Amino acid sequence: MEAAQKIYDSQEPNVIAGWVTAVAQACDASGLSSEELFSQAGIDIADLRNPTARFPISQMSRVYELIGEATDDPSFGLRIADFVHPTTMHALGYSLFASSTLESFCRRIVRYFRLVSTNAESQLERTASEYRLVMVPTQQGEQHYPQDAWMATILRYIREIYRPDFAPLGVCLVRPLPQRNGQRFERYFGTEVEFGCDANRLIFSPADMHADLPAANAELARKNDEVVMNLLARMDKEDIITRLRALIVELLPSGECSKEATAARLNMSERSLQSKLAARGTSYRILLNETRNELAEQYMRQGRHSVSEVTYLLGFADVSSFSRAFRNWTGVSPSEFRERNLRRA
Repeated sequence: MEAAQKIYDSQEPNVIAGWVTAVAQACDASGLSSEELFSQAGIDIADLRNPTARFPISQMSRVYELIGEATDDPSFGLRIADFVHPTTMHALGYSLFASSTLESFCRRIVRYFRLVSTNAESQLERTASEYRLVMVPTQQGEQHYPQDAWMATILRYIREIYRPDFAPLGVCLVRPLPQRNGQRFERYFGTEVEFGCDANRLIFSPADMHADLPAANAELARKNDEVVMNLLARMDKEDIITRLRALIVELLPSGECSKEATAARLNMSERSLQSKLAARGTSYRILLNETRNELAEQYMRQGRHSVSEVTYLLGFADVSSFSRAFRNWTGVSPSEFRERNLRRA
């Protein structure tokens, strides 16, 4: 545990233990000795027993190099995806599986991707005709296996929570066109794959992104989101956005969630908080509004709380203020939103 904490505090890009476990399982299933390969890369397999441990990307890159030398299989990343389960990503996996729509699923990936790895950035882009879930590695020259595996994992998750035969509109991968086993990629993704791109992308239609997911569970999603935010706050002690989001969720029901109160809890002045948020392209008001919006929709989907109870839980002064804000977020009143979702359920 002590060694794992050192990795937590390190500035070097790293990846969560669950992902490393999936790589080890894929090696063993392919006839390779994961213990031997990982040992050559300086990783003790026994350390994988700690689910919150994190491993340096430099060591994992060496693992991927050794796998490539042993298998000469450019599609090995797709094998890794077969061993990635909800528990691989700790609470984030459960939160993703409980999402209400594919759009909320993708937004969770973007917001909480750092829990899985700090070696890439995710974005959700939207045009009039499509959505693009983008993953850009932050270190150049990295092995392509983890990038392929991540994109394949997202699709596999979507097929489990949406439709088993689901295929995106398109797939873009950073990796160059494979000299062998290239057909495996198109078979796996079920659509044309473009290679040698500037970023990894999955492209979706708005209709798919907005469809209600049959396994949606707003309460489960909210609870696991809180766990993820707390994990990230511990992991990213300097990540002001993660820390502030977790604090807002904690303080909202008390009604004492002003910028002054949150700054004091973060042991900084209001001006310092404002400056740190501005440097990240956001503000206290934006984060408060986004957090309230997400929690409000989750509470109303559950159908367990009255409008007045949700007003209290989100720290609004009165029902009319909450209803006005909710209509701005969703286009309908809280009661209409809840009844519509209950009818669908």
